[in-house]
Amino acid sequence: MKFGELKVTMFVLSLQGLLALYQGTKFPAVYLPFALLDFLLAWGVYSRKNTAVKVSLVYLALDLFLAIFYLISGVLLKGVIALLDFLAIHDMVSYVEELYREEQSL
Repeated sequence: MKFGELKVTMFVLSLQGLLALYQGTKFPAVYLPFALLDFLLAWGVYSRKNTAVKVSLVYLALDLFLAIFYLISGVLLKGVIALLDFLAIHDMVSYVEELYREEQSL
């Protein structure tokens, strides 16, 4: 997959939505709203809506920040989440960079 096409971001958000649905079987009031948010953001990123890309960037940055704290405290599985968040953020920044280049060339 090439960065900047938002496919990685869509995949990461969809995967996090599925994981939140799985965790929602234990605590539905906590995880199901986040699963819905993940799926809505994945759909918005798929349709390349600028607002969804901006909200996803902030959401994944906050998730990365919290995953790093969990990783420091010893929860090793959060390292996988941190890696996926980093890849999605890199994908979105590459997309914004391409949009900026197109805008500058006009």
